[in-house]
Amino acid sequence: MKQISGTMKTEIKKIWIIILIFFSIQANAQDIFGNWIKTKVSYSDGTELPDNYAIKFQYLRYTFEKGNKLFMSFAFDDKGTAFNFETKAKIIEIKNSYGNIINSFQISKISSNELIIIQKGNNGFTDNDCLKYYFIKEKDYQNQLPVKASDILLINKNDTVYKATEKIHAKFLGDKSFFDFCSENTPERDKVMATNSLFFATFIVRKNGLVDSIQVLENINNKFEKQIRKALEKSKRRWIAGELNGNKVDVQMTISFKFISSSSFLPKYNYLQKGKIAMTNLDFTRALTYFDLALEKVPSDYESLYYKAICEMNLGNKNAACEDLEKVKTLGMMQVDELIEKNCK
Repeated sequence: MKQISGTMKTEIKKIWIIILIFFSIQANAQDIFGNWIKTKVSYSDGTELPDNYAIKFQYLRYTFEKGNKLFMSFAFDDKGTAFNFETKAKIIEIKNSYGNIINSFQISKISSNELIIIQKGNNGFTDNDCLKYYFIKEKDYQNQLPVKASDILLINKNDTVYKATEKIHAKFLGDKSFFDFCSENTPERDKVMATNSLFFATFIVRKNGLVDSIQVLENINNKFEKQIRKALEKSKRRWIAGELNGNKVDVQMTISFKFISSSSFLPKYNYLQKGKIAMTNLDFTRALTYFDLALEKVPSDYESLYYKAICEMNLGNKNAACEDLEKVKTLGMMQVDELIEKNCK
């Protein structure tokens, strides 16, 4: 039998290493697909972020889909904004529709149910101020949440309809969020964008994925409502029903459009940014004034309310801070229960 030379053994070993690396990368690429919910965010060395980092308490879901599609959402009941992504070894590059890289993450850990990524800083992934995000799969996240009595809309003949919550909600199928789907099917939207107005409707996604029981609670005009109803009809067979303990359930979902005129939005945005800068300089009195001005323009702006509460906490006005945190919680855009528990009980 012909002997294998030492050089050939070395070459074979190199080939096997390359093959193993290839399959390792492929496995990591497969593991990343699915819905991931942020459970924690810290500095890259594990140091806790200060409370004035809103991302610390914001709901955040990343959905990685085949075809290199990524959806980022700050709301549990919407698929979110679409991006493209590419994985190179341990780096995830997030790209806009033009192919430009807008963000990069280094994979610190990945498995079938856990993802830890580090956001690239100005000088790469070794900056002290790089943020580390901890994610778990959405199913695991939902299994940790309790079902509360307030999550139930109605009980009728032993059948239950649930309100949409982080634990139980229907999912819209397709290559865009349900909000974007409705926007594209509502031409009247362009005509009312410059107004201060609100549209709010509820509907039920049944166990079979079909939509019914549409109710319009706040309307802008009849044409807008007619187009939204038509969009809802068009979406009827594009839903995955909500689940509880592995069983399909009926869930009441919502769709809303809140329009803010430029005369309100632009000053609000300006005051909000000035307030954030003042907070960075630890000038909480000045920052508080700016956040109050922002809220005069848009009273329901959850971000201004949150930063206002942080300023009040730093200025010793605990009662006012707790009142504002409760308002933030009611708006449902940030997970401030832990902050309330720590400071307001």
